[in-house]
Amino acid sequence: MKKLKLLFAGLLLFIGLTGLFAKEKPKVKQVTYVCTIDCESCKEKIMKNIPYEKGVKKVIVDIPTKEVTVFFREDKNSTQELEKAIEKLGYEADIKKPKQNKK
Repeated sequence: MKKLKLLFAGLLLFIGLTGLFAKEKPKVKQVTYVCTIDCESCKEKIMKNIPYEKGVKKVIVDIPTKEVTVFFREDKNSTQELEKAIEKLGYEADIKKPKQNKK
């Protein structure tokens, strides 16, 4: 019984210390680029390359709106680096500006 209490106390201590030293989850940022894409081939090229950039979690390519949305870890990559990666594939890319409400 004494060993069981000691084991239980050790387990609680371990769990407490693990929580104390646990790092924050890195934040995932979303950015949308307006690109010079116009066909399925363009989409395939982006989908074969951009997901392999550092920190990229998800990529969505929308041909009709010519938009590429990238979800990435802020601690691993930046919006500028991702823009350069898209441009390296041969496309122009600009960060989409948020719509402003008219009043």
